[in-house]
Amino acid sequence: MKVFCGRANPTTGSVEWLEEDEHYDYHQEIARSSYADMLHDKDRNMKYYQGIRAAVSRVKDRGQKALVLDIGTGTGLLSMMAVTAGADFCYAIEPMADAAVKIVEKNGFSDKIKVINKHSTEVTVGP
Repeated sequence: MKVFCGRANPTTGSVEWLEEDEHYDYHQEIARSSYADMLHDKDRNMKYYQGIRAAVSRVKDRGQKALVLDIGTGTGLLSMMAVTAGADFCYAIEPMADAAVKIVEKNGFSDKIKVINKHSTEVTVGP
């Protein structure tokens, strides 16, 4: 089985999709990707968390369930922030979902985050 992986072409600046073996190492892909910049940017992550926490609190203050949709979840960081901030459940959409699933599981959020292995344009929200 083959999987598709997106890679930035430094010459054209566009993303190219390449076929990789099913045993492709997603951890290495994340380490080499722009995800590393986000994961290590404490100031930006704190601001994301504060914004997510405020949004979740507003929903909870109205007496509603806080359901979150994280499109392009990548590593699942923002989904985990949402659940930590009190979201009742989070749907994390990611076309290359294997890495996100492993990271969510390892951090103990599998019962509150559902990673959906689809592109966001292939997902319908609601009944």
